[in-house]
Formats: sequence, structure tokens, C-alpha cells
Amino acid sequence: MKSIDSVIKIASRCNINCKYCYMYNMGDSSYRMQPKYMTLETVKNLAIKAKEYCTLKNVKAFHFIFHGGEPLLTKIEYFQKILDTIKEHLYPEIYPVFSIQTNATLITDEWAFFIKKNKINIGISLDGDKSVNDENRIDHRGHGTYDRVIKGINVLKKHDINVSILSVINVNSDPVATYNHLKYLGIDSVDFLIPDHNYDNAPATIKHDLTYKREETPYADWLLKIFDLWFMEEKPIDIRFFRYSLIVFLGGNISFDYIGTDTNDVFVIETNGDIEPVDSLKICGENFTKTNRNVNQTSFSEATKTPIIDLYIHSKNKDKQCVQCQKCPIFEICGGGFIPHRYHSGNGFDNPSIYCSDLIKLFTYIQNTLLNQLDIKEKENMEYLDTKKIKSVLDTVYN
Repeated sequence: MKSIDSVIKIASRCNINCKYCYMYNMGDSSYRMQPKYMTLETVKNLAIKAKEYCTLKNVKAFHFIFHGGEPLLTKIEYFQKILDTIKEHLYPEIYPVFSIQTNATLITDEWAFFIKKNKINIGISLDGDKSVNDENRIDHRGHGTYDRVIKGINVLKKHDINVSILSVINVNSDPVATYNHLKYLGIDSVDFLIPDHNYDNAPATIKHDLTYKREETPYADWLLKIFDLWFMEEKPIDIRFFRYSLIVFLGGNISFDYIGTDTNDVFVIETNGDIEPVDSLKICGENFTKTNRNVNQTSFSEATKTPIIDLYIHSKNKDKQCVQCQKCPIFEICGGGFIPHRYHSGNGFDNPSIYCSDLIKLFTYIQNTLLNQLDIKEKENMEYLDTKKIKSVLDTVYN
């Protein structure tokens, strides 16, 4: 069922302190101005605006992705009131879908009962085994969080609750060991995320040229070691990055930050009701995501007219791209990459992704691997990609 997706910040504080967190540790301190929790009045107005927007778009479902901060800082009783308020103002015309993204350190049997009773999808942040995870995912005292996360996962599994993992790539780790460890935990799916950096704040792992000319491709190399295993497995766990790549290569289009050219119809709602674009854009500067639009006064339709939300929604459009991306042979595959990764304070988003070299290598390798598995008829509308040829096309644009 097609839905409108929205990240709901029901709590604006977090009980841990990840080093790479775009909310608290990447230069935007605007969270300090937010109330700690979303009020039921704001929840009610959010639900009303969600219903209006779904009706306008002729969509029958609205996906509420509860986020933070850490959403489980909210008391269970209050969280139940949030869900009941949403249902009251959406049913029967619009179907609400609920998900929680959590660090899992606060999960108890009581939370598991609540999650199961309300049929909430659960996503947990974990970067790998204890040594890998605890390198960046620490609490406010500097202690690692791995043991507490695993305890939470085990509680959920005890209650037969399916678990999805969100994992930020650490290129200093062993990708195969990371993948095997996540499979060992018995999870259903994993989202591997490239760390949020841009031209003003490049990752330490990229030491040379920031353009497509860069020869080093640490993130592609890391992911492809997993892809080689995943692609040949009879029953692999779901890895969205790989699955979506294959869909696009086979002629489909999807809405995903890293892949494809479809629109990104995702809103972020802060605890005070402010309507904003994807929160990773906070890495671009203080108050960067602010729109002066709020669900207590403004419709989602009106909010989409603000420049920053409009830019995010249509960030995969060709006319929103730099000239290099417009001419790139694999533009239809990557859509210019994730928009925060294109930013430079000198010229805004008029740049390829800072991970351009990685994306070229990734998609070239994945498509060619897929082609090797197809029969002749299936290959008619596809061709092998060549990294050097792609870069030579980009050379002509630069020169």
C-alpha cells in the first residue's frame, strides 16, 4: 500500500551520544530550542494535516516513523495516547502505519508488549560487533552501548518481534565480519548507511580528491565485499541498498535517498510541530532545515512550497543537479546521490555527491554482476558499465 512517510520527533533529546550524529554533533544546535516531547495537541494537529494531505494525494495510508532523539524516552502510557490520538483523527478513511527507530537501550518487556500490541515496526541502530559499534555509538559518559543494545534485541526476539537494523558504515571495520555478525543476531533486514558528510566536512577516510576523479573508494569497497556474499546467497537477509539497486537496474524506479530519480516525499516533524525536510540536512549548518511552517498552523501542501522542502522533494530531478550529474551516464541510477552529501557553503548543492567516486564504482559493479546472471533476452535493454568511460564523460564536462 502506497503511503506518505513522515519522521515524527516525539522526543528531542537522546540518552546516548553517537559521535557522528547529525542531530547533536554535526554543527546544528537548534534542537536546544525544541521542547523535550511533542504535546498531544500537536499530535492531533499532525494527524489532521496528515489526513488532509493523504486525501489531496489520493493516498490511503500515512506512515508515522517515530524518531528522536530517542523516542523510547517517552513514557509508555503517553506513547499509547499518541497512537490513540492519531487513530482517532485518521480512521476510517486513512490507515496509519507505525514504526519506531530506536537505539534499543531502553527496551524492556513492557515496551515489547506495547510494540507488539500496537503492531509497530521496529528499527534498531547498531553498527556491528562490540568493538565496531562502541567506537562511535557511546553514551554521555563515553561508554559503549553494544551490550545494552543486544539486551534490547534479545527482549524483542523473546516476544517474537521482527527486528530491522540501521547500520552506519565504518570503513575501518571488516565488512564480512560485520555482515556475518548481523546475520548471527537473527535480524530480518539491514540498512547500511554512508556517513553524513559534505564538502565543508569531508570524512577523514577520504584523504585525496573530493571529486569523481578520486581513485580511493573506501565505501564502495566496503559494501561490495558484502554484496558479493549477499548476491549469491539462497536466502539473503534484506539489504535495501542492494535490493533497490537491482530494482532500478531492471527498469523500476523507487524513492530512496541514494538511488533512483523519483521524488522524496518524506517530511520531518519536530517536537514543536515544525515541518522540515530530511534531518540529515542539518549537517549543512545552523538552522538549515528551518521552514517557519508548523502542523499547528500549516498544511503539508503549503509546507512543500518552501524552498528547502521543495528542493529535497525534487532533489533527484535533473534540473536540480549540477552539470556533471546531468551529463553522467549513470544519473538515472543514482540520481545525484543523497542531497546533503552534495553541499558546499560556497555554491550550495551545485556539486556531485562527495561520495561520487564510490557511487560510480558501486553501481558499475552491481549492474555488471547482475548482467552476468541474466540470459541473453533479459540483457537486451541493459549494457555493461565501465568506470573509466563514465569518468571520461565527466572529464569532458569539467574541461
